Amino acid sequence: MIANMNIEGLEALCEGKFKKLPQCMNPARERYIRKTDASLVYPFGRHVIDDIASKAGAIIPIRGCIAYDTDRINKYLDDMRLPAE
Repeated sequence: MIANMNIEGLEALCEGKFKKLPQCMNPARERYIRKTDASLVYPFGRHVIDDIASKAGAIIPIRGCIAYDTDRINKYLDDMRLPAE
């Protein structure tokens, strides 16, 4: 194990880069998310999320933007869970 690793110029190379990282979204914290961010929150593809949100009644159109209600999506996914054996 390397205790002290020193790479010269690493600080200068990474300076200011971390501010540009997108904020991680947490469905437990975010009640409504944008359609474009849904694939970052849920481990499904774009079309699967659209289908799930439609079946769950979680689609909220607002001025040409689509928002999803994560409470309804999470409840729908919990209802689809198979019973334990």
